[in-house]
Amino acid sequence: MGGRSIGSSQIGVRLGHSGRVPRVVSDLHSHTTASDGELDPEDLVAGAAAAGVGVLAVTDHDTMSAAPAAMAAGERLGVRVIPGVELSVRVPHGSMHLLGYFRAPEPQPLADRLEDLGREREARIAAIVARLAALGRPISFDRVRARAKGRVGRPHVAAELVAAGHVATREAAFETLIGDGGPAWVPSAGLAPDEAVELVRASGGAAVLAHPASLALGARHLAAFVHGLAARGLAGIEVHRPDHTPEQREAFARIARRLGLVAAGGSDFHRPDGRVRLGDTGVPPLPRDAGDRLLERSATVSAQ
Repeated sequence: MGGRSIGSSQIGVRLGHSGRVPRVVSDLHSHTTASDGELDPEDLVAGAAAAGVGVLAVTDHDTMSAAPAAMAAGERLGVRVIPGVELSVRVPHGSMHLLGYFRAPEPQPLADRLEDLGREREARIAAIVARLAALGRPISFDRVRARAKGRVGRPHVAAELVAAGHVATREAAFETLIGDGGPAWVPSAGLAPDEAVELVRASGGAAVLAHPASLALGARHLAAFVHGLAARGLAGIEVHRPDHTPEQREAFARIARRLGLVAAGGSDFHRPDGRVRLGDTGVPPLPRDAGDRLLERSATVSAQ
C-alpha cells in the first residue's frame, strides 16, 4: 500500500462490507505494517470498524510500535483498541507464538526487550534467505527488507519469492520452502516459553498461547505443556480461530476449562485479500468480554 491511507469507506469495500455495521464483534489477534500485515494502523482500525468489530487487539510480531496510532484511530472511529504483541518463542517442536495484552502501549520491561527481539528477527530472515540461495532459489535480502515497513518476517520473504518467479503464490512459498519444518525454515531464536510468559506478566500483561496447533503436539503432551505455562502465569489459550476445526476448538476449550484459562482468539488478520476477514473468529465467535477478562488477569498480576 506504500503507506497511503485508502480510507475507511474503501476499506469496507475491500473487506466485503458496506454501510454502518453494529460493532458487536471482538477480535484479539491482528497485524499491521509494523510487522507482516498489509494495512497501516489507521486503515486496520477503519477496516475493523467497517466489519463491525467493537474490540480489536493489535498484536504485531515482536513490536508494539503500531499501538499508539491504532488507539488514536480507535478513539475517532469508536473501536476499542487493546495494545498487544505476538512474541516469537523458541521450542524444540513445531513453532510457538505468545500473545501479550496490555493496558498501555509501551509496557516495561517488555518494551526494551522488543528491541533485542527485532535484531534477532532480522538475523533469522537473513539466515532463511541464505538457505534459499543454497537451494537454488536466490533472492535479495535488501529487497526483502525493503518490503517491510516495520519488523521483517517470512511473509516478506514469501512475497519476494513470488516476485522472483520461484513460486506462484505466497501460500506456495510457505508450503514448499519457508513454512515450519520446510527446507529453508530457520527456527526462531526468540524467548524460551517460561521466559516469554514471565516477561509479559512482569510487564503488567496477560499472556495467551497463540494457535496452539502449531506446536505440533499430541493432545496429552499439549495439555501437559499448557499446564506448565499456566503454572508460570499463562492467562489464556486461543480457542476461537477461523482455521480451527471443530475438534481442535473443543480440545483447546477443554484445556482452557480444566486450567481456568480464558478461551481467547481472533482472526489473525494480515491482509484484505487473505484467507480470513477481520472479526472472523470462527463459530461460535469469540465472546465480546474476552478482552476484559484477560485485562482483569493482568491487573491481578500487577497488584501482586
